Amino acid sequence: MAGLNQIYFIGEEDQLRGFTVLGTTVVGVNSIHEAEEALRKAVSGGAVAIFITEEFGGRMLETIAEYADRPLPVITLIPSSSGSKGIAYERIRRMVERAVGADVLGKE
Repeated sequence: MAGLNQIYFIGEEDQLRGFTVLGTTVVGVNSIHEAEEALRKAVSGGAVAIFITEEFGGRMLETIAEYADRPLPVITLIPSSSGSKGIAYERIRRMVERAVGADVLGKE
């Protein structure tokens, strides 16, 4: 059974600090390189779910795509404190479109 410590949050540390009280793993990063390295370590460390802020996740979609065919971990982009850039919604819309064969969510 997965523990909460197998749930990772990657992004700006000051924005994710609150998730540590839940027992999840928070990895604060300052660059795309650090974010990509944190993602790889989380995957190799047995993460079951990884949440990455759009600020970083939106610039490392190719790296995230390397894990798209795996059942775990689930990798999801979340908005940062500056608000949503729509990257996460667009990514989910494309995945649903690919799964059902039609754009049922439409444009945001």
